[in-house]
Amino acid sequence: MGAKDTLARLRRDFTYQRDGVLDVWRVPLGGGQVIGDCEDFALALAFRLARGSWPIFLWHLITFKSVLWYCRARGSGGGHAVLWHRGAGWADNIFPTWAPFTRHRRVFPWPPGLVFLKLGLSPLLAWVNRTVKRAKGGGAGNES
Repeated sequence: MGAKDTLARLRRDFTYQRDGVLDVWRVPLGGGQVIGDCEDFALALAFRLARGSWPIFLWHLITFKSVLWYCRARGSGGGHAVLWHRGAGWADNIFPTWAPFTRHRRVFPWPPGLVFLKLGLSPLLAWVNRTVKRAKGGGAGNES
């Protein structure tokens, strides 16, 4: 499946849901429903472009074939994640089509080591989000 088809399928599978107090990054496995925010969309797209293979996904990040960018969102100016993939272009959950440029203001690319760190810390950050939500009386979900 090519990059265009991969993005079209993710666009159908994706439902936006913001994280809680802390930003949790997840690599949604498999080809089904993806619920999350902009980083989850970008990571899911990168993982699917790697054909669902952890070694290929990691290789794409290390060799900068797939690069997660921190941007300022068009309009709101808030922090936003956008994926650039060599040979395909730029895509994100706000503009889920491949483009030769991002429609947002680029700030910096996430170095692979920081992407790995964020992914490694995500179980702890998700636990904090659930704990805060329970303390607020909102159940055990991860949204706020």
